[in-house]
Amino acid sequence: MRRGELQQRLCRSRSTALTQRHTDLKAAFYERVRARGGRPDSERRLRQQVRRLKELRAADAKEITQLKSDVEALVGALHQATVENSHLHRQIADRHAHPVVRVLPTQTTP
Repeated sequence: MRRGELQQRLCRSRSTALTQRHTDLKAAFYERVRARGGRPDSERRLRQQVRRLKELRAADAKEITQLKSDVEALVGALHQATVENSHLHRQIADRHAHPVVRVLPTQTTP
């Protein structure tokens, strides 16, 4: 783990511990935010981005499910084509191994 990542984790854990121990400070902070007129623009933008990313993730999951079912159908079609191809190759090989001789009718001349 890099040093910056470690510092970020430590800072997050400290702030979480701080808000869990001092709920009065947390309440005061959010009261000041409400008094200023609601959420800051940066928070609104982040929430909107999170919402959009969740929608994209759901759409991607739906597409992945559809692609998986398409793959199963294509594998089945490929298997069927392979079996038919093998069957046709065997028929051709049998014809060459055991040629059929046919007697052609002869015409009688009057």
